[in-house]
Amino acid sequence: MPEPVAETTPSPAAEITQVAVTGTAPEAPAHHAGHRYDFNAINASHNMPYSAIEWVHGHPALILNAADYAQANFASLSESPEFAKADGAPYTEWAAQVVARKGKDYHGPETAELAKAMTVARDEAWFGALPHGLSFFNHQTFWSTVALSVTALILLVFARRKPEQHKPVNRFQHIVESLVLFVRDDIVRPNIKHHPEAWTPFFASFFLALLVCNLFGLIPLFGTATGNIGVTAAFSLITAFLMLFMGIKENGPVMFWIKLVPVHWSWNPGAMLLWFFLLFTELLQLVIRPLVLAIRLFANMLAGHSVLLVFVSLGFIIYSSAPHGEHGSLAMAGAMGVFGWLMTVAFYALELLVALLQAYIFVLLSAVFIGICAHPEH
Repeated sequence: MPEPVAETTPSPAAEITQVAVTGTAPEAPAHHAGHRYDFNAINASHNMPYSAIEWVHGHPALILNAADYAQANFASLSESPEFAKADGAPYTEWAAQVVARKGKDYHGPETAELAKAMTVARDEAWFGALPHGLSFFNHQTFWSTVALSVTALILLVFARRKPEQHKPVNRFQHIVESLVLFVRDDIVRPNIKHHPEAWTPFFASFFLALLVCNLFGLIPLFGTATGNIGVTAAFSLITAFLMLFMGIKENGPVMFWIKLVPVHWSWNPGAMLLWFFLLFTELLQLVIRPLVLAIRLFANMLAGHSVLLVFVSLGFIIYSSAPHGEHGSLAMAGAMGVFGWLMTVAFYALELLVALLQAYIFVLLSAVFIGICAHPEH
């Protein structure tokens, strides 16, 4: 659970965050800094794409990208007693690449200082740091990779059927069969007209992958890839590709674009104007539909996790916003903290429903959009 973080020499962004979140100005007395609480920093390291697995803010468990983490936390790392004597040689080349890549707009630490900060961060991490950062790898994708790997292993071990087996024989096989039948009967068959059984494995895998990512992110201290717009955009691009592929495959490279318009061509000037207008809107929908899929899933998962963090942190926020020494501030923080935890339980139950519902909506709309493109006359 996040704890109040003491900072020294805050950056301008941190000062703005302090005013917005805690309601105290940066000029507050020094003794007040001991219980400042930066909600934006906590939220970034828990719900936003972050370069380290950090269960307690300021104390990383595993650093996935040392350069990004050192830049984001340079103020605190440079104040560490270990910074002055840190050997940045192992990270000098990596730090130089980062500084050079940023170019003229880079306002962060110089190469030598960044390399030393990376060394300090690596030494402070419980499990160290990866040898080199992967641009697409953050704590969200890390945990979702773990979730999907564990799910695949469980399915291969407990839910895999033998060639001669015709009926499920254990609970895992019954669960998987129920899920596959649900996807086939309620998602695929109503929307895919030709060979729906051939599409069932794809949509069942799609649904299971999204559901696992959504639910895994609700485990305390873990993260969810579906709270990252880049990941949800990748899922939606699969849908967009299949929309075009199946539309062209079923209707031909020319007729597909013509059949997109729900009215027949006419040489009447008014009808021609209507036809071109409808063509423009249909072409626009080919972009809007996958985009809406990505944004809806991302926004719901990010908002839900942020709300949970707000209520979990409510006691800390109240305590940090109260002037030091004010009578009753500790009691108020404790009372609101208990209230926040009770609300967290309620919202957690709601998030379980949202995780299931959003996976279902994403897959259902994907099937609808692919079916519309493959059979535009329907």
